Amino acid sequence: MKKILYIVALSFAFNACSDEDITFAPYNAVSEGIVLRNTADFENMITGAYSYMIKNGGANGYGSEFVIDTEIMTDNLILCVEGRQSNADGFRLLSVPSSSHFNYYSSAYRAAETATRALNQIDILPKNAQRDNIEGQALFIRALNNFDLVRIYSKIPTQSADANASLGMYYLDKVDPFFKPSRGTVADSYKKIVADLERAKGLIGTANQNTAGKANRAAVAALLSRVYLYMGDYANVIVNGNIAIAGNTVCPRASFVSLWNDVNSSGVLFKLRIEQVDGVTPGVVYYQTVTGGIRSEYVAQKNVADLFGATDIRKSAYFTTSAYNGQTYNHIKKYEKRLTGNPAIVDIKVIRLEEVYLNMAEAQYRLNGGGLAHLDAVRSQRYLPFVAGTETGAALLNAILLERRLELAFEMDRFFTLKRLGLAMTRNAVEGDYANGLGTKVEATALTIPAGNYKWQLPIPQFQRDLNSNLEQNPGY
Repeated sequence: MKKILYIVALSFAFNACSDEDITFAPYNAVSEGIVLRNTADFENMITGAYSYMIKNGGANGYGSEFVIDTEIMTDNLILCVEGRQSNADGFRLLSVPSSSHFNYYSSAYRAAETATRALNQIDILPKNAQRDNIEGQALFIRALNNFDLVRIYSKIPTQSADANASLGMYYLDKVDPFFKPSRGTVADSYKKIVADLERAKGLIGTANQNTAGKANRAAVAALLSRVYLYMGDYANVIVNGNIAIAGNTVCPRASFVSLWNDVNSSGVLFKLRIEQVDGVTPGVVYYQTVTGGIRSEYVAQKNVADLFGATDIRKSAYFTTSAYNGQTYNHIKKYEKRLTGNPAIVDIKVIRLEEVYLNMAEAQYRLNGGGLAHLDAVRSQRYLPFVAGTETGAALLNAILLERRLELAFEMDRFFTLKRLGLAMTRNAVEGDYANGLGTKVEATALTIPAGNYKWQLPIPQFQRDLNSNLEQNPGY
């Protein structure tokens, strides 16, 4: 009897509505309209977008991939034979579409997608300062991750005369699982990056939010100074640099070593906060502390360590020189650990004020031959005693670029600086991996990336092209 009644009831239910009335939601998905209902929901989604920058499944984003993959293709590091040979193909310049050493593609698009989902629903919130800040955060995240993608996989505007018209990257500002975008031009990509950041600059909060691992207006302006430098728009580098440095100070010499142990955040405009629960250990990609001492994956050759003079506080902040298996190495300790907590866990300093000063110094030089004051703002806090600079002309530009290499060493900059300047990457062929210059040398096939070589643009991962046949592969692969 119960079965008969149940069937009759179902019959009435289905006869009472048309096909249009029946809507089935995907069994494994929840719409943004359900998830995003109030300010707290949006804040949680923004936090999630930041977290994808640290780790996205097996791709560790800024949590490890970015901090090492941007350095191993440069003249800053040499593979240490005592290590585990991790990322060795990247160091040997052997990346191919089916096996690229750089695994940031998924993390960047996941973060950008999450930010875009928040932006698509932002009108749910009442118009107020809190909503503006959330919108500004989302725009910053989307722009930063799309910028990272285009500078990794495409040419940089100042890299060559044909760069702006060459293959850019699809700018993820639309969420559609069935959309198969093609690649526009580099100029298209940068236009959208700038548009999002300029909009974010007028919305995002001005409070110092570094401890929460979120950006503020100074961070947005600082990123714009970087983007405009890549574009060769030097006047806007200065405009945004001045916004970023207002009310902020270069990390003083006395605080610089402890900065890298997260004792302070002096000069840090935007960082990604990494907790033990994240399961991410940035320092491991450089070395591990084992029974026999420090076992490094990558070390600095003697010629690189020697660039840091005896009175340069960065020498003690960036290096520890010690023996492993009877040989002495220049270990990189920039991501060593916090003073308290597990080894190799430390926050990732994505944008620092010192970079902004160096951006401005270079821009000022290219505008009118100036830039010395901005350069000395950094140098005055790194050397003791400090003697004010007197460089002019080509010597000044060389000094600016050298200081950039020293200040931002092992900090996700060197590869992009060489690339945007259209220079070759040339490693020392004489020195090995020991601190005294002896040891195993760089293999002949991995000594250089010539200026203009296709390897400056990393290959689009093959699995992405399998999903989207419209993604054109970079030339040379």
